[in-house]
Amino acid sequence: MNPVCKLGNPRRIPVIRLESISKNFGDKTVLRDFSLEIGLGERHTLLGKSGCGKTTLLRLIAGFERVDAGKIFIAGEDVGDLPVEKRPVGFIFQNYALFPNKTVYNNIATGPRIRNVPEAEIEKRVDELLAVTHLTKLRDAWPERLSGGEAQRVAIARAIINQPKVLLLDEPLSALDPSLRQDLREELAEMQKTLGITFLFVTHDQEEAMSLSTRMSILHQGRIEQVGTPSQVYNVPVSPFVAEFLGEANKLEGIVERSEGNLLTISLGDAGSIRCQSEQGFPAGKPITCYIRPELMSIAPMEKSAETMNSLRAIVGDESFHGSHSRYALKLGNGQSVIVPHKSAMAENGVQNYRKDQSVFIYFPVQSVTLFTSDEVFQ
Repeated sequence: MNPVCKLGNPRRIPVIRLESISKNFGDKTVLRDFSLEIGLGERHTLLGKSGCGKTTLLRLIAGFERVDAGKIFIAGEDVGDLPVEKRPVGFIFQNYALFPNKTVYNNIATGPRIRNVPEAEIEKRVDELLAVTHLTKLRDAWPERLSGGEAQRVAIARAIINQPKVLLLDEPLSALDPSLRQDLREELAEMQKTLGITFLFVTHDQEEAMSLSTRMSILHQGRIEQVGTPSQVYNVPVSPFVAEFLGEANKLEGIVERSEGNLLTISLGDAGSIRCQSEQGFPAGKPITCYIRPELMSIAPMEKSAETMNSLRAIVGDESFHGSHSRYALKLGNGQSVIVPHKSAMAENGVQNYRKDQSVFIYFPVQSVTLFTSDEVFQ
């Protein structure tokens, strides 16, 4: 047995295919007509607010719960009637659930022993996984002596020793101190690349989801709002929910003033006008909502003209200090407010801080504006 699975051709049958899944608990609908495909070798994250159905979905795939409607395929096989122990998945719980009365070796060996695998084969598999997960020196250690990262690696080795097609991870870093999480994110990603197994994560931590995932799904009220790479989902949200839920977004209400090809001019009333790009045609007079990521905005004390930039006059409000940068609340001429980060002042680099009630200009690229109609925003 070789625990390092080769990725092969990711365009073949998806490792996980969910077809029109529905799940109810009593009179509460948790998942509605839910469909998703996850490819070979992906690190895929299910992200959403509490109660959106992400943990339920993981439990359905694992077999801990049964669907009310729809089908679940793993590596092309319909697993709907298979019990937990027959499904080709491994599962990592939030607290790793290591057996405290078993050494690292015996924790990892648990699965194949249940399946009556010969002891010589078990030893071979365990030693291979100990090498892959850099745990060889901890072979005879007890769980209480392990660091958070070491315990995580033992849990992963135990979960994949029976060669699952997919590893399901439920909030794998939530029990750890914040100072450890960044290192373990990187360690998890590297381990997945080495093993080649598809990882499916559930998390409520947006930073964790974006840094760990090759693709991610945003869930809302039991359905998928958007699927894509972290960059796609963050930079090109397909709905107001995604724009507001993932990261931060400044939201400006306006009316379409005119349209010239794919370039729109949006009136913000007394705040002035901005330009943005859109492939979708909007008639003049159409109420529109503009979303701009704060980090794409900058502040300057005087107006500068540029064809590719929007410029709005604003008044400086409250400032909050965040170490490497400050965040300013700025009020526009129409009464709407935006938040703009600004690098903290350092005498040697000439960066300027701003005082309250100072008049400044906000700049942001024409292509940084994402548009939705008012009907979409209030759905």
